[in-house]
Amino acid sequence: METAIVTVQVPWLSKSSGVDRALIMTAIRNNTVIHSKYPEVSGFKSNRGFSLMEVMIGVFLSTLLISGIVQLLSGSVSTYRLQLSQGQIEESGRYARDVLISHITQAGYQPEPWQDLPALAALTNESLDGGLLPGDQLGLQRWSMRNCYGNENPVKDGDGRPAFHLLQAHFKINGSKNLAITCRYGPDASGLLTQMNNFGLVEDVESMQVLYAEDRDGDNIADSWVTGQDWLQESNILSIKVALLLSTRQPFRQPASEHITLLDQTITTPADGHLRRVSLLTSAIRGRLN
Repeated sequence: METAIVTVQVPWLSKSSGVDRALIMTAIRNNTVIHSKYPEVSGFKSNRGFSLMEVMIGVFLSTLLISGIVQLLSGSVSTYRLQLSQGQIEESGRYARDVLISHITQAGYQPEPWQDLPALAALTNESLDGGLLPGDQLGLQRWSMRNCYGNENPVKDGDGRPAFHLLQAHFKINGSKNLAITCRYGPDASGLLTQMNNFGLVEDVESMQVLYAEDRDGDNIADSWVTGQDWLQESNILSIKVALLLSTRQPFRQPASEHITLLDQTITTPADGHLRRVSLLTSAIRGRLN
């Protein structure tokens, strides 16, 4: 094997001491970079910055990292909004059921049933079958010591207790898609005073469907479900079933139409991406249970 001998001339090397020259030559042979004492050895020290390609690669990697973080945060926010809206739908449905059940169970109540008085109808002529949208209407009435706001009647009876007055409640879905109540209170049907007029109870309710369990043979067992005003006798109605269709305020998925069954009706929803849930309740009229 032949050995090639390369002569390297370093102009400033002759000015250095013998020890320094030995150190420099040793560094050159070992490919060692000399930093501070001999900055003149520029062939072994790189002073250049980043190249354009390196900068572009850095920017690209940074963009990928930032994009991933943004997508992660965006997904977390969307999930939080979805869970919040689902919770609001559940809470709205629960509140609507509580209000309706409270009025249904007390419908037709008479404070002194031992008196020979005509029975008070639990349902009013405002209980109507309204079709698909906005749906049916429900009218209920009872004698009550408390008015529409839940306050005791300031009028006293002969014993000094709050007097029983007639309370009528009418439920429907109004033009703002709210489950609304119109409530009247007074000493009798001719003296009713409207205390709540189309007052919204629950928002974002698209439809309400109502069915009535009727006992047609007098055995105190419901024989069939009928729609509003389709019963043979109002006094035969033992219980009421209500279905509410609730929706979110904002879209959360790809727009697609749905077919949702509400009791005796099937509703085709618009393709708007909103989430929808059905809230169901069935409640007996307490005064008609034997």
